[in-house]
Amino acid sequence: MLWLAWKTFFHEKGRLFLTLLGITVSSVLALVEVSIYLGMMDNATSIIRRTPGDLWITSRNISAFDFAPPFPELRINQVKGHPEVVWAEKLQLTFAYLKLANGGLEQVEVIGFNPDSEVGAPWNMQVGKALDVKGGRYMIMDLSSQQRLGRLEPHSTWEVSINHLSLFKLVGLSDGIKSFTTIPFVFMSYNEAQNLQYGGAKTGHTAYIVAKLRDPARAGAVAAELKQRLRDNDVLTKQEFIDRTIRYWTIQTGMGMAFFLTALLAVLIGGAVVGQAIFANTMEHLREYGTLKAIGARNRDIYVVIFGQAATSAVLGYVPGLAITMLMQGTVSKLGVPLLLDWPLLATMFVVIMITCLISAWFSVQKIRVLDPVSVFRS
Repeated sequence: MLWLAWKTFFHEKGRLFLTLLGITVSSVLALVEVSIYLGMMDNATSIIRRTPGDLWITSRNISAFDFAPPFPELRINQVKGHPEVVWAEKLQLTFAYLKLANGGLEQVEVIGFNPDSEVGAPWNMQVGKALDVKGGRYMIMDLSSQQRLGRLEPHSTWEVSINHLSLFKLVGLSDGIKSFTTIPFVFMSYNEAQNLQYGGAKTGHTAYIVAKLRDPARAGAVAAELKQRLRDNDVLTKQEFIDRTIRYWTIQTGMGMAFFLTALLAVLIGGAVVGQAIFANTMEHLREYGTLKAIGARNRDIYVVIFGQAATSAVLGYVPGLAITMLMQGTVSKLGVPLLLDWPLLATMFVVIMITCLISAWFSVQKIRVLDPVSVFRS
């Protein structure tokens, strides 16, 4: 019966065009919204995911990676004292201002790490090495921030300030390290980040402690044990910290919900377009369906026709929508908007759109289910 589905479906060219246009537009909108959300979450958790280590020791009730109230750095000794801990390193995080060539100021997110261990260091280096920040006022920036900071020339000098001004030399460039808030990252040695934040005063505070375990499978148990020692801190596994950060940006800020709501509306609109088109097509061919039932066709045979039309709409509408979205990816990314398109997402969205189209065809199926062939001929 699929041949009949395709024959009736392609008969009305104008209706077919509008149906496929509706599915294509809804596919593009849904894919873009979800992929932007995933790209932003990928940015928000990139430092956590890329930093080696199994446990993160943070201040109490921290909401996300970007917001790190300081706590005493001497607590690293309690972490190192646990028999399961192989090593532990401190990370500094603070916000500063960078003076631009035009005299303006741009806020940056400063990450201070130990250059010897390179825990928390930038990755995908295009110029220089992470170790180059050792021994002085040196820093690394990411090429993606050129849109906001201007051209980044290696060995150029930049003014960085919080409460006081310091001059830093740009010794390295990474590529692809972005924050959720689009504020550029600046990487420097832990000591220089401390000096920048506290003006050289020895306050003895840090933003994070990252620990590596002998057996990563025991991360949850070790975290619970360390929590008993560090009652004023949160001890999180890497995945727990990733989940907490994603949960903050998705739920507490409402930003993620906005993306998903827009994507949901796009899918529903596409389903409504398909449902309306198939219902109209069913009503136009009601007499033919009645004839089929009169000569012995079962309801499920006609269901194949209707659901076949819905499935064909989903496929023929989604494919150009996918092509348009992938063509947009490069352009949109250059504008600083993250677009994370991977095959699991593409497959999931196809299934969602397919199911939506099949559900929308249910109204037509119900019409056929109660159709009496005799009443059709009488009319």
